[in-house]
Amino acid sequence: MKYTDIGGIRASRLCLGNMRIADKPIENIERLVNVALDMGVNMFDHADIYGGGTCESMYGELIKRTPSLRKRMVIQTKCGICAGRYDLSYNHIVESVNGSLARLRTDYIDVLLLHRPDTLMRAEQIARAFDELEKSGKVRVFGVSNFSAQQIDYLQQSLNQKLYFNQLQLSPTYCPIIDYGINVNTPVACDVSGGALEYCRKNGVTIQTYGTMQCSFTDDTGYFYSGAFNTEHADKKYFALNFMLGGLAQKYGVTPEAVAVAWVLHHPAGMQAIIGTTLDKRLALYKDCCEVPLTDTEWYDIYKAAGHSLP
Repeated sequence: MKYTDIGGIRASRLCLGNMRIADKPIENIERLVNVALDMGVNMFDHADIYGGGTCESMYGELIKRTPSLRKRMVIQTKCGICAGRYDLSYNHIVESVNGSLARLRTDYIDVLLLHRPDTLMRAEQIARAFDELEKSGKVRVFGVSNFSAQQIDYLQQSLNQKLYFNQLQLSPTYCPIIDYGINVNTPVACDVSGGALEYCRKNGVTIQTYGTMQCSFTDDTGYFYSGAFNTEHADKKYFALNFMLGGLAQKYGVTPEAVAVAWVLHHPAGMQAIIGTTLDKRLALYKDCCEVPLTDTEWYDIYKAAGHSLP
């Protein structure tokens, strides 16, 4: 596993996402966490809405059982989505963090992200909340999720803390933040992120990718599929991609899953990849993702095999 220093935090390039663990036995999640730590994964992604708070509570139970786990973990959580709307008010941010701390059974959160941009957000309220949370020691560093370049810039100018993260969806099959840069000055250019990739690279904001193995499409029968692109159902559409990943996996002596994540990590933006799995055996498939020496040519080969074209 490889690591990066972000705001004084030593974080693994691979993160474990915990959105779907709420209905799993606690013993399964304990095993999943231990496998992650054994792999060198030390960053764990949560949100206050995952499982209605249950996902955080499960980690709190693990920390209660084995208090020494906490020092081995970089715990990240998110706030701002509630009751059919977004809320980045001072009160909601502070209350959300206090709730997360209680559920996680910890005195501090390593990383707090604002989950979604709130068009009604008041930067001065967010700044007040961040100042209070930092001064009290409840949050170490801050970031955002799904924010455009302009939204980060607008918020950053009012904050006393640097925004260290922006969490964005990215996979070989879904990469609009990359597509736009490749297709500048062509009729297909469409920027849905406000130049987030270039902004983050310029300003030292680490992009965390979610949906790293995901795709969605409607097949010939009219069935809408949303899931991993390396499943049997998706193989017809993404046969070329899966064939390419399989060939590179054989070349480098790793799994196709490790190659897919290596594609994200190869980008010079220095991204982190979030893998959202509930199965320790599946998590283990990614253990060599940081060791795959992809070439730039292979990176573009994967990009094209996923169905993207160059102008």
